[in-house]
Amino acid sequence: MDASDFPKHTAGLVLEHNPHLTSYATVERYTDDLDDDEWVSPEQRQKAIETGCLWTLTWFPNTPVGSHSLSAADLDVLLAAAKEEV
Repeated sequence: MDASDFPKHTAGLVLEHNPHLTSYATVERYTDDLDDDEWVSPEQRQKAIETGCLWTLTWFPNTPVGSHSLSAADLDVLLAAAKEEV
């Protein structure tokens, strides 16, 4: 894996796997505040809830101000969607 696997980011990028587990929460509870557009798809949201597997990606494409965030159950799906978003 190298930088070309990620979306363009000039300021920073954070990839997390199962961050909900650090607070003993379910995926559903941990992501209650996410808007629908912060999920790759409704199917990926449902899969994350069912499997307990959550990937989140936050990146700053141009400056330290103005980030993009996406979540999914599958890393490959998340990375592909993030690269298409910008």
